[in-house]
Amino acid sequence: MLLLDTSHYPVEDRAELLRGGFADLAGVDLAPVDGDSLMKVRFRAWDMGDGCSLLNAEGSGFHFRRLPSQVSSAGSPVIGFSMVPSGSARFSQHDRHEIVPGGGMFIAEMHEVFTCQLGGGSEGTNLQIPLEVLDVPLHDVRRAAQWLPRSPIYGLACQHLLALSRYTREFDAPQPAAQQAALHVLRALINSFSTD
Repeated sequence: MLLLDTSHYPVEDRAELLRGGFADLAGVDLAPVDGDSLMKVRFRAWDMGDGCSLLNAEGSGFHFRRLPSQVSSAGSPVIGFSMVPSGSARFSQHDRHEIVPGGGMFIAEMHEVFTCQLGGGSEGTNLQIPLEVLDVPLHDVRRAAQWLPRSPIYGLACQHLLALSRYTREFDAPQPAAQQAALHVLRALINSFSTD
């Protein structure tokens, strides 16, 4: 479902629309990269069931972040499996600083402070899953996030999320079994780092 497309608004209104719109929609601050006054962004989201959602943003370069003032202790932690289908991203959280190439993935704790920057012409897709639905310990998620590309199933998980994103965008609805299939693949990805 399309939530926001800045091309429908005058250029002079876009920056403020994005700042207010993304703060309301996603609880994050958003700003253009390098003072891009045109700042074009198309933002879509789909309900995947059980509190899971798939978000997709594409457009000119922008960065977004969750500030300490936007972090709430209420509610369950939410884990974001973030793909960069095209372009590139820079992501920082805790002591992790990553440069993610097109076709790559990173894991974000959406309920915690983070910063992310997408370059011009980039696309970002984020499958957000409540930790209790993911059903793995948070320390396992953090270990996997630190070493993610080293997993033997990293490539499979990336391909799966790209296919899920393409299908959902094309039909503007998730495939009926998408949530359960994604959970199986992503649990296996996290568990591939388990020491037990």
